[in-house]
Amino acid sequence: MASSSMITFTVAFCLVAGSAVAVPPATLQETCKSAGEQEALCVEILSSNPAAQQTPVDTPALAHAAVMAAGANATGTADELGRIYDAVETKTKSPDLQRCIEDCNERYQSAAQFLSQASSKLDAGSFDEASVLISGAQSVVKLCQRTCQSVPQGELTVCSKNVDRLCTIAAAITGLLKNQ
Repeated sequence: MASSSMITFTVAFCLVAGSAVAVPPATLQETCKSAGEQEALCVEILSSNPAAQQTPVDTPALAHAAVMAAGANATGTADELGRIYDAVETKTKSPDLQRCIEDCNERYQSAAQFLSQASSKLDAGSFDEASVLISGAQSVVKLCQRTCQSVPQGELTVCSKNVDRLCTIAAAITGLLKNQ
């Protein structure tokens, strides 16, 4: 009698456990829905990636592409901030603007490093660690935005929210990997 109860329990447990496994998204649109408000940007930046053309999509490759896009944007922003900081006319600007440029240059460089490390972790299948690194990159970018709140609007447009948005996309797709 105990034996048949154990078999019933085991079969029921296997059915429940099997139904808890996350199913990977089949399309790019399904994958990008995980990015919430950034869904349209996600589709835009990843639609030309070969991983998006597969059915089901290659989610790890899309996560990697999103991280690389965020990293390239962070590097480009840091480079532009460096050029602005080195410009002679910047030295005549307000101390708030000078501090903003210098601080954000360092923060965007850090973000690019975090994203490079996240890319390596994705390649190694360490999705939890990649998520932490993506969050770190996004945090330092947000700190830059806070540092520059005292700078008049329009004075510094290079620090857009693109890296933040791209990190949101990378984090969302990486989160899908963690749940698989």
